Amino acid sequence: LKSMVETTPRDPDSPSPPDPLGHQHSDRENTLRPSSPVLRLTHDGIVDLDPWFRPDSPTPTKQAKNPLLRLWPFGLHGLAETLEVIALALLMFVAVRGIAQNFVVDGGSMEPSFANADMVIVNKLAYRTFDLSWIPFITENEWVPFGQLKQGDVVVFQFPLSPNRDFIKRIIAIPGQTIEVRDGQTIVDGLVLIEPYLLNPPTYSYGPATVPGGSVFVLGDARNNSYDSHSWGMLEKRFIIGRATIRYWPLEDLGTIEHQNPGQLPKTGIEDSR
Repeated sequence: LKSMVETTPRDPDSPSPPDPLGHQHSDRENTLRPSSPVLRLTHDGIVDLDPWFRPDSPTPTKQAKNPLLRLWPFGLHGLAETLEVIALALLMFVAVRGIAQNFVVDGGSMEPSFANADMVIVNKLAYRTFDLSWIPFITENEWVPFGQLKQGDVVVFQFPLSPNRDFIKRIIAIPGQTIEVRDGQTIVDGLVLIEPYLLNPPTYSYGPATVPGGSVFVLGDARNNSYDSHSWGMLEKRFIIGRATIRYWPLEDLGTIEHQNPGQLPKTGIEDSR
């Protein structure tokens, strides 16, 4: 009789049998209760996504199957992005290098303005000339948007007698001016220059000489300890790399390099040696 009761279907209209633990269940809950066993969750398919997965036995992955992925696990898409970043970095480097360049001062020929091991940034666009003769209705054939050569500018240039060496000096005379050094004074067009940046007055004599077109006359601020135009002649403009604009080392001298235009004394009190 007991076996017959357990196997006989229960009438849906009849009340539910009492729960041995005293819980009440509705007929709908009994009807929707799953009869199939619950499946055990596994990590199959998400091994690469679950950082906490620790299988009992190693599961073969794509890296194990493909040795190339061991060297570069980011795939072709990651490789393309990396090459794009490298190309962009190289392009920016070349662009910046064409505009500015850093240099380290070697020696004391520019003391007290610049000491040995000072680091400066040079504006390579300074003094650059652009040819406009091909543009119609333009009266000027040359355009110099980044400044002309001026007395007092500190420039970095390739040494004419050895272009693989770079020098830093100050422009003292520009094309058309006559330069002379005597009696401890620097004279340009008959006027004695007032140069507060000098370490000591020059003890040598030079000139007089007129600066030709396309050239400048440069001297070091340490006049008696500088290998400059008074020793090897005029500096052609084509050797000039650029104008020193920023000093970034030492940190206490960090800042822009101000243009110092030398003052001039009246012609009275100085005789022309020619």
